[in-house]
Amino acid sequence: MATKPTAIHVEVLPARLGDCLLVECPRPDGRTWRMLVDGGPPDTWPLLEARLRRLDPGDRHIDVAVITHIDSDHIGGMLPLLASDLAADVRDFWFNGRPHLPVTGPGRPRSVDQGESLVAALSGPEAEPLAGGPSAMQSRRRALPWNVAFGGGPVDTGAAGGFVEVAVPDGPTVTVLSPTTKRLTRLADTWSKSLLAALGDHDRAVGLDAPGPLDDLRHLADERTPRDSSVPNGSSIALLVEHRGASVVLGADAYGSVLAAALQGVARARGGETLTVDALKLPHHGSDANVVAALLEAAPASHYLVSTNGDVFHHPDDAALARVVLGAPAGPTLWFNYRTPRTERWADPRLVETHGHRVVFPEPGHADAGTVIDLPARR
Repeated sequence: MATKPTAIHVEVLPARLGDCLLVECPRPDGRTWRMLVDGGPPDTWPLLEARLRRLDPGDRHIDVAVITHIDSDHIGGMLPLLASDLAADVRDFWFNGRPHLPVTGPGRPRSVDQGESLVAALSGPEAEPLAGGPSAMQSRRRALPWNVAFGGGPVDTGAAGGFVEVAVPDGPTVTVLSPTTKRLTRLADTWSKSLLAALGDHDRAVGLDAPGPLDDLRHLADERTPRDSSVPNGSSIALLVEHRGASVVLGADAYGSVLAAALQGVARARGGETLTVDALKLPHHGSDANVVAALLEAAPASHYLVSTNGDVFHHPDDAALARVVLGAPAGPTLWFNYRTPRTERWADPRLVETHGHRVVFPEPGHADAGTVIDLPARR
């Protein structure tokens, strides 16, 4: 039987506690549509740079580079990209910066003004404020293609349950699922504080934990866990990418409730109640605060991707993966971009036999590639 051609190729690069994903879709002319989603923490940059420089020199462009939200484990590797020659290969940057945040009062919020110097600091030494003008980072981003697909405006869905589709000629359809305007407004209120947090040292490795056995998945799945309240996480740009019948949800660190409402909105617009997808990159590195039942019910998938090595916050959480294994369609596959004591437990033969799921780790000897999944084209 002939192998079906790949419609969507996803590389979940090893970005420690963060996200760094490369998504590719073949086009009819033989060229590739390509999206980069986040750059991981700062120490991911050498790996990311090497990966981008290995692209075919004749087709090395990046159609979209998404900076999902201001957190060190997502933007750290993107800042040197902006300062490198590779930035010229990017055709559009999607990022909700200070100019895109809603005004919440009669004037611009003071916290937003205070954030100007912090934005410059995030860009490194080349981003010193220009005399009489905006910071160098702002100038550079305005010179580069920034949110072109949205007319230069914010990347958001409007109200809860909303979504925005961006169709690429001869390429995929990319649907924005998060953030809502409400979540961007909250970011505007706390812009200065959020930038300070993004500059913090919370991404320092503290070592892997020694997790206990996985005995009762139903008890884990039913645990009452707090919901994510991080303002930057709530402002995450989350996307649905569809091409030639294949589909993947890229959850960033978005709230599970926001993702669920948007996916339900897409499903209803297409005449259904749920939206079956091929793959779902679990939000917030498999945190039980974001991987909620409503999300799994809204978009049942065959494959679930996890991006983290667990050395800081000990993600993925057991409760989150228990919800996936028990709540997904029969026989889901868990894809981990790191093999650790925490993730290895999910490949225990007895657990796999009992629940019927599969587990995929990076190939031995190729750990620097993370995990790679090819979603086949279908009707």
